[in-house]
Order: sequence, then C-alpha cells, then structure tokens
Amino acid sequence: MAFSYRERKKRRQRIAFIILTVFLSLGLLGTSIGWFFDLPSSNQPSGAEPPSPEKIIAELESQARANPEDADVAARLARAYLDAGKMEQALKTYEKAVQLRPENSDFRIELALVQFLLGRNDEAVANFEEEIRRHPDNARAHYYYGQVLALGKGDYEGGIRELEKFIQLAGQGDDVAQARKMIEEWKAQLKK
Repeated sequence: MAFSYRERKKRRQRIAFIILTVFLSLGLLGTSIGWFFDLPSSNQPSGAEPPSPEKIIAELESQARANPEDADVAARLARAYLDAGKMEQALKTYEKAVQLRPENSDFRIELALVQFLLGRNDEAVANFEEEIRRHPDNARAHYYYGQVLALGKGDYEGGIRELEKFIQLAGQGDDVAQARKMIEEWKAQLKK
C-alpha cells in the first residue's frame, strides 16, 4: 500500500527541507570562505561583515552580464538566488548553466533538485535520467533520483532501486546510512 496523500506531502516537505538546508549551508559556508562566489576578500577590512545576499547577487548579476557564456558564473548566481530563497530565478539560471555546459554533473543535479523543490517532479526526473545516462556511476545522481522517484512521484520501488545503486557505488558514509534507513521505511510501507 502506498503512502496517503498527507504522508507523501509531509515526507516530500521533509526531504525538500533537508535538501534546502544542505544548499543553504553550502552557500553560507561558501560566502564565509569567499572563494565560493569568487568575490575578492582583500577589499574587506579585517573584521568586516560578509557581504549581504543582495550584494552577492548584484555582483554575480554584473559578472553574468559581462560574461553571458560563462556557465560557472551562471551556476554561482543560481546558488546565490537559491540561498536568498529566489527559487524561480535559481531555476532559470540553473537552466542556463546546464544549457551552457550540459556535461556538468553538478549543474544538472542542482537544477533537478530545484525542480523537485518547486514540485516540477517530471522535469527533475528527466534531468536525473539524463545525468545517469551521461554518467551512470554518479552516486550522487542515484541518491537524489531515488528520493525524487519515491517522494516526488510516489514510485517507492524505483526509489529503492536507485538508493540501492547509490549504496553500491558509494560503499559507506553518512549518506549510505541515510539511504539504508529510507529503503527500510519504504519497504515497510510497500508491505502494508
């Protein structure tokens, strides 16, 4: 028996929150280090506050206008939009980054995750399938694809298969332990 609509919605919200938290954490870490957005840190006096998200976005938008074919700038701008909670702008900018550099796994996975967060599950599935077609041994793609299948599409069997492939590729680690836990939860639900 599948999860009820309410349970699926709660699970999807929980995983979306986890994914968003990871992205925000990476963004905050990156801005504190300075290299994440390629902003010059020497311009700031010692002890100065880090630049605001608006300032980071403005700087990256300026870089994107100056270098419209630079996929890395587009991806950094998309991450800045995501960190600022500007999901639709993040989506459009990730789409541009993937268009400019379709072979880049990180860009495609991040695009698919934003699509998932926005409830565009069919688009997310298509991007994960394309990523796995291009890079079949990308453990991270299998990990997130499994979650999108199960939590976004209600395909728990497909989600279990993808997480099992992730475990096979990754071997060990915190994400492997989390994947095993999700598999057990989904298998228990399928037996009901």
